This record gives sequence, C-alpha cells and structure tokens, in this order.
Amino acid sequence: MSYLQTTRCRKVCPLVESTAYHTAAVYSNCKRSCILELTMGLSPAVLQNDVIKVWEKQYHLPQEVDGDSRTHKNLVHLYRPPSSDSPGILVACAVIGCWASLFIHALWFIKLPWASEQPSSWLHIIAVFFSLEFLYTGLFITTHDAMHGTIALRNRRLNDFLGWLAISLYAWFDYSILHRKHWEHHNHTGVPSLDPDFHHGNPNMLLWFGQFMWSYMTVTQFIKIAAWSNVLLLLGTPLANQLVFMTVAPLLSAFRLFYYGTYVPHHPPMGHLGPMPWQVSRSSTAPALMSFLTCYHFDMHWEHHRWPYAPWWQLPVCRDLVRRATAASSALYGGAGVTTNPRDIARDKKHPHKTQHRREGLDPPGAPPGAAAAAAVVAAR
Repeated sequence: MSYLQTTRCRKVCPLVESTAYHTAAVYSNCKRSCILELTMGLSPAVLQNDVIKVWEKQYHLPQEVDGDSRTHKNLVHLYRPPSSDSPGILVACAVIGCWASLFIHALWFIKLPWASEQPSSWLHIIAVFFSLEFLYTGLFITTHDAMHGTIALRNRRLNDFLGWLAISLYAWFDYSILHRKHWEHHNHTGVPSLDPDFHHGNPNMLLWFGQFMWSYMTVTQFIKIAAWSNVLLLLGTPLANQLVFMTVAPLLSAFRLFYYGTYVPHHPPMGHLGPMPWQVSRSSTAPALMSFLTCYHFDMHWEHHRWPYAPWWQLPVCRDLVRRATAASSALYGGAGVTTNPRDIARDKKHPHKTQHRREGLDPPGAPPGAAAAAAVVAAR
C-alpha cells in the first residue's frame, strides 16, 4: 500500500494522536507546534476534518458548556476551512504588498503643504492617507489571522512569519505578546481582569481605547519605531510625511480596529456590570462589501468567535451559513430559526419555553428527530 507522507517538523514529536485515517504528532510545549501528518489517499472531506483536529491541538479554545444555546454548537460542522493554504497566503501577501507600494509613495512622493513649496493636491494627499490607513488596518487583520493560524493552517512557520512581518510593518508590536493576549481574550471573553481587551470597569469608549492601546505597548516597540524612523530619514523621507503617514494613519486604523472589533461587539448594555461572553457578541448585518470596507469583516464578530479557524475573507461565508440554516429551519418547521442577536438571546432567556427550539436548534414540536440539524445541513449545501 502506498503512503503519502507529509512532514512539517524537524524532530519526532512526543505527543501522538491516531485515528483510523490520520496520525497527528504535536509538540504540546513547542511554540511552532511541529506537525507530522501521515495520510493514505484520503478524501478532501476527511483531510479537512484532520486540519481542524491539528488546529485544535495548537490553539486552546475555552470549554463550551453543554446545553448553552448561545453557542449554537449544532452549526459548527457546517463550516470547513479552505482546502489549500494558497488563498490565505496570497491574500496576506497581497495586503502586505499593496501596503508597501502605497507606503513608499506616501513617504517619498507626497509633498505636504507645510513641508514643500510645490505641494501635492489636497485630493491626492487625502486619497493616499485614507487608502494607506485602510491598508494599515489590513496589516493588523493579517496579523490577527496569523494569530489564529488561518493564513496557512498547514504551515505554522510560514503563518507566524507573515503575521510577524505584518505587525512589524504596522507599528513594531511584539507578535508573541499579541498572540498570548489575543488568546486570553478568546478564552476569557468579556471577563473583567481576565480579558486583556475588555474594559477595566469603565466602558467609556475613549478611556477603554486608551487602556486597550496601553496594554499592548512596550519600551522595545518604541525603540524599534525610533530606529526605523531614523533609517527612513537617512533614506530621504521628510519627517512631516512620517508624522502623517507613520503616526496619524496607523493610530486612526487602531481606533477603527478597536471600535469595530472590540467596542461594538463587546460593549455591555447600559447598567450591565457582569461579563460579556463571546456568545453575546454583536455581529454586523451590513452587506459584505460594506463590512469589508468597514474593517475587513471584523464586525462579523459572533461568527469569528464561533469559527476561530475561519480567515477574515470567509467570515461572510460563515454568516451566510447561519442565515441559511435559520431560514431553512423557519421555513420547514415554522420556528424563528437560529439567532446570534444579543437582544433575541436576552428575550429567549426570559421566555425559554416559547423559543427553546429556535435558540438551541432543537427540533420543533411535531418535527421528526434531527429535523432542525438536517435543515441546517441542507441549507448549507
């Protein structure tokens, strides 16, 4: 029998998990989580399942309480990651490449009115500024995908390199610190003192933003920024251009990321003092194009927490799966379907006997066993 062996580690891993169709070896204490995969002519569907299993060995998700309707665990199997790493790598490289091209143009070819006798037109300056700010946001989103392993699910080394490169170009943040704190956020979402992205007792937007930024800054980061700035000065870039395109633009993108990726989805309702778990994260209903222009689909936040192995450019797919499952369940069995809206979830908690099948994806009264789940699968297809 012929075996196709794919090796992605340089040494034999001590922890081995085997199934009838797959052997995955993972370094539990290795940052790069070296992986050894042995496959035997498997179907794409089976390999997809294996990719998720290997991913779960590298990223530790919070435990989900059985019976918690807000998690909608019955929908998890509907989404599968891309069958190849190529699309994720190409998207990441495209974002980095576009940013680099516009960054060079902004620093060397834009003439600011207060720093040049022959300035560029205001239309030109404004267009470049906001386009670059949008691409700065893309750099962070690329890093965010890397922290989830979704740039290259099957190549952790390349995945982390692209994430490190993107965040270094963004503002020289420490990738390892971001990675650790981001998974603290996913494992303790909305829990004061445990979630580093959550407010410290006062949900005021500006105060929260200040705390959010301060928690990720380091002395080493500022040393790197200063050194990078001096290198660019030696290469002929005006200091005024650096202040506008290397300071103001990334700060504005940081606020964009905070607002759409932290404040809006996790902001507690007025008077609420307790935790805000991911299950009640707010998610955008805007058209996909608008969501992309807003913040690279970062506003589809419930979907991101539900499927943390989905790259940013597939979050609309995840949202569509939920919508089609909802529509199918409602059309076939007269229920209201699955909801991720925090208001609906709060209403359901007050009247669980009226909406239990909708909240939990359970079979409505009179429907055959497994009907709601079957409807979801049919809708997803």
